[in-house]
Amino acid sequence: MDFTHKALSGLARRLPTAAAFVKPILLPLLRFLPPLTPEEPRIFVPGPRLGKTEADAHLIAIAESATGSGVGTRAEGQHVLMLVVSDLRIDPRVEREARALAENGFRVTVICPSPFVDTQAPPKIDWGEGIDVRYVSVVCGGYVGERPGYIGGKLFEVIERELKNRSFLAIHAHDLYTAYVALAYARQTGAHLVADFHEWTSENVHWDDSVKAWEPYPADWKAELQALEARIMRDASAVVTVCDSIADAIAEELGGGRRPQVIRNIPALSAETTKDYLPLKEQLGLPGDRFVLLWQGGTGPTRLIEPIISALEFAPACTLVIRGPSLELYGEGYRALAEKIGVSDRLILCDPVPSSDVVAAARGADAGVWTLPRLCRNFTHALPNKIFEYTASNLAILAANYPEVRRMVEVHQVGLLFDPYDPHSIAAAINRLIAEPGLARLCRENTHAALAKLDAAGEWRKLAGLYDALPRTDGLFRSGARS
Repeated sequence: MDFTHKALSGLARRLPTAAAFVKPILLPLLRFLPPLTPEEPRIFVPGPRLGKTEADAHLIAIAESATGSGVGTRAEGQHVLMLVVSDLRIDPRVEREARALAENGFRVTVICPSPFVDTQAPPKIDWGEGIDVRYVSVVCGGYVGERPGYIGGKLFEVIERELKNRSFLAIHAHDLYTAYVALAYARQTGAHLVADFHEWTSENVHWDDSVKAWEPYPADWKAELQALEARIMRDASAVVTVCDSIADAIAEELGGGRRPQVIRNIPALSAETTKDYLPLKEQLGLPGDRFVLLWQGGTGPTRLIEPIISALEFAPACTLVIRGPSLELYGEGYRALAEKIGVSDRLILCDPVPSSDVVAAARGADAGVWTLPRLCRNFTHALPNKIFEYTASNLAILAANYPEVRRMVEVHQVGLLFDPYDPHSIAAAINRLIAEPGLARLCRENTHAALAKLDAAGEWRKLAGLYDALPRTDGLFRSGARS
């Protein structure tokens, strides 16, 4: 459908009476007009407002300078610099990508602001040979909380100082938050730029302090995010993302037809754990015949866990285990809700486990649950880590009925779907697995075939192949050189 037809369809949704009058007149005429296309996304050009500090101004000057080496013009060797602003302890995609590259002969340096204040030692991260994780001051990541969220002058300043005279094959930007810093450094050094969109940032939510809630970005802020996304789609040597729905939409709306390569966040079955784990019911001292539903992952207001807790009122044979970070902030609210509806004895809150342990620690539950609110396309298009982690743990899956997860659940027949806002719908899915043990057993058995088809090792080899294909100026590798 071209842009004109889309516009008429939009009119029909908003003003059906007007559309009924206009469409019979316009549609015959459209046959004689060339198809119209939507305006190209504007490419990011930072204004003076964004350069709030000298460090920010320096970053912008480098990123926008007409001089310098240029992206990919002096790329050499096999050293990859990864830039991250998330908490590495609970961001498994960063670890999986770093390990995948190291296992295929690349050397990886990870630069990340510490999650702690400077007087506290940063977490110890050891991802194995060939991976060097370096924490920098927490203040280097403060820009993420300030509009537009990607002018990281202090981070760029530290990278310039700490990595002076280093050469890299590529700068790997984890999410849009680090993409502008990575673009500037790639332009300055001549390394390639690889952008990794863990999420679709412009279609995500932000904390709106005026209403004390998570809300989609306002139009002007969203336009700034989209403009940088379009810039990255144009200038990056390669772009990857997590699922087909996001890749297709970015290609159509921001990439001028260029599509990010999809590398799904599938956990490796061979991942080493920090310790051995008993089956979950034994960990928690629960009877073997108790149906245990596991939520493993982030907690808080954007996770929509409350309807799952409410569903316990209508699923009396189920115990819900919530394991994840930030329960010191949100756990009391979950307990208060459970107490209010009389299910507090069937809600268990547990501390998070390291990202390398999530699969092993989840084994022994009956099912894993996932949901998100219908706030934005980044949520409804999601194909999250935990769906693959539950599958690798051989759990049946109960999930919100959104396109990517629905495809996963239905194609592999590993679970059931529900309305994320309706506790009765969630309870119906839980009760069906309890009432039909054969169905629950089949879902769990199907996870083995699903894992074989998903092929975690092959998924991460895509990333190594992408890096192999990047042109080098030193001729060390050529596209297709790695088997």
